[in-house]
Amino acid sequence: MEATGQLQDEVLVERSKAGDRDAFSELVLKYQEQVLNLAYRRVGDRDMALDIAQDSFLKAYKGLQKFEGKSQFFTWLYRITLNEAATALRKASRRPNASLSARDSDHGGIEPAAEGYDPQAALQSQDEQALVQQALAQVDEEFAGAVILRDIEGLSYQEISQVLDLPLGSVKSKIHRGRLALKNTLSKVMERQ
Repeated sequence: MEATGQLQDEVLVERSKAGDRDAFSELVLKYQEQVLNLAYRRVGDRDMALDIAQDSFLKAYKGLQKFEGKSQFFTWLYRITLNEAATALRKASRRPNASLSARDSDHGGIEPAAEGYDPQAALQSQDEQALVQQALAQVDEEFAGAVILRDIEGLSYQEISQVLDLPLGSVKSKIHRGRLALKNTLSKVMERQ
């Protein structure tokens, strides 16, 4: 994240701590898409991801006074989101007939296809994304989170180190092990298809 954005976050956090709800709303607007995407990529269910995102922002708001600024706000928020996703996955796995790979097909209406749109390629891409989501849901949370942050969210190793509160070497190890686990899980998922 650029220094200006980090400085802006620090100002918004301080204003939020002082009781300025509009300042926290700005933080929510700034990060809501990233938090929702992270949650969705972890759990593979849109409704569950929306709940996780909402719970993450609520937990961040309630815990803001404890945030000391030792890390960037967004790394702290990502950590909260990963923890909330892990909790949601544990709860869902305890429920009978719980589906961790359900896909939400309600996209709010039909839009005309863009020029050059290839429906077959789009379906293949959606199928591939669904397979990856299904496989990620089966990978151990400590490894899946690291892979999502690096390969999907595009965070640097240093940023992941801050989010996960781990040394750089441990982060690289978790990403490597997560990629191997994802590869093995994808192979098994594809065999069942």
